[in-house]
Amino acid sequence: MAYSLRIESMKHIPRTEHSIPWNAADRQLVPIDLDRYGYDEEEYFFSGKANVYTLNGDHAEIKSEAAPYTNRFLIRKPKDMKKFSGKVVMELINPTNGWDVVPMWCQIWPSILQDGDIYVGITIREGCIASLKKYDPERYAELDWTNPNKEPGEISKKILMWQHCSKETEYGLFWDMLTQLGYFFKEKEGAELVGAPVEKVYAIGCSQSGMYLSTYFNVFHETDRPSPIDPPFDGYLSYTGSMMVPLNQEEDPPEATDPIQVTKNCPVPVIRIMSQWDFRDFAGHISHRRPDGDEIGDRFRLYEIASHAHNTFVGGLYRPGREEMKALGQKTQFPATDFSPLPLDAVMRQAVRNLDMWSRQNIAPPHAPAFIETDENGYAALDENGNCKGGLRLPQIDVPVAAYHSGTKTNDQDSCYVPFSTEKLKELYPTHEDYVLKMFIAIDKMLEQNFISVQDADQMKMRAVMAPIPELDHNAL
Repeated sequence: MAYSLRIESMKHIPRTEHSIPWNAADRQLVPIDLDRYGYDEEEYFFSGKANVYTLNGDHAEIKSEAAPYTNRFLIRKPKDMKKFSGKVVMELINPTNGWDVVPMWCQIWPSILQDGDIYVGITIREGCIASLKKYDPERYAELDWTNPNKEPGEISKKILMWQHCSKETEYGLFWDMLTQLGYFFKEKEGAELVGAPVEKVYAIGCSQSGMYLSTYFNVFHETDRPSPIDPPFDGYLSYTGSMMVPLNQEEDPPEATDPIQVTKNCPVPVIRIMSQWDFRDFAGHISHRRPDGDEIGDRFRLYEIASHAHNTFVGGLYRPGREEMKALGQKTQFPATDFSPLPLDAVMRQAVRNLDMWSRQNIAPPHAPAFIETDENGYAALDENGNCKGGLRLPQIDVPVAAYHSGTKTNDQDSCYVPFSTEKLKELYPTHEDYVLKMFIAIDKMLEQNFISVQDADQMKMRAVMAPIPELDHNAL
């Protein structure tokens, strides 16, 4: 079935002294001055008509047609478009808190700006629209996800954060919004907006946004199922969230063990990154495992990050700022000091680059050496240092100075770590040089396998040299 719906209008919403976009980079908890990097940031509203879909067996069908909507996106692009890489990286902004947060941007922004990519962040749930209107009622007054069903049914309580749903709105309008925005950037209107032709568009998402992304490419993008959508994306990168969501808010999601949950036969590359925490505590990942694929029409990679929890350290640094949260009646703060410093963001940055090379040149990204090992209860099996066995192992896990865990006193999705005693460190690394050389070997291994960039490898080496190992007391060295 040919998909013909397109964005009907695009409206720039200027920033003023008293009207500032939510998620503005310079208003984050740790601000980023994009101007100093040679980047502009703008917000746009886009409007059109969207279908609402229902899942019939293993494929999507239209439930209601062509409902009007207005949504928003942020775009960050080079001031000098001669530096544009040709690729747009579109994040499905995470809605779990009830307001928009950008966990993927938090991890990949240095490489986005370095490579000359365009970043786009799209709001994906109607509950966040309510928060936007609370933050700035005048600026966001036009946003509209009105439910086309005049006699709506009950909202499924199996939806993640079903409390954010309303019968007056319909979250199922999102699928066409995503498709149409992807098409927009691939077609002449998008080239006119950004100031240059767009060669590739990739969709990325984290956690609940990863669940939306998994739903999108599992249902709408598989070549062996009939689909009312022909998606425009050239590849997908999902961090956690392998479980699918319902196509509309009146339906339950598929069961975790339903075969539809297993990604296969996607005509564009898919890279999925999962954390140790996601095995037992989130979205049934272990039942969605599958082998890697290299054939055109089923290119797939799965990386399970050893000893990493769901949330990342850098994700706590670039959340909305204090004034933004105050407008919602909320507070914010920097992450706790026991939050794990494992550099997952380095892997994520390189994954974006690898996805691009896979799509453009069919240069395959590396395979993870193994899945995470599990015990008889399905939990991650631990080694003698308290870190998990198997999986994609960061240098800090193969050359450990701490036991890395999932869960803190305030949030079981956060990473934390327990440093080894000085006595244990001296047993593992009799001298500082011994520790540094072992770290260099582990870092070079990841670099050679193309899991991290040379820039991130050099940063890791510098941190290893600066680390007070084996003596935690600087004065004892």
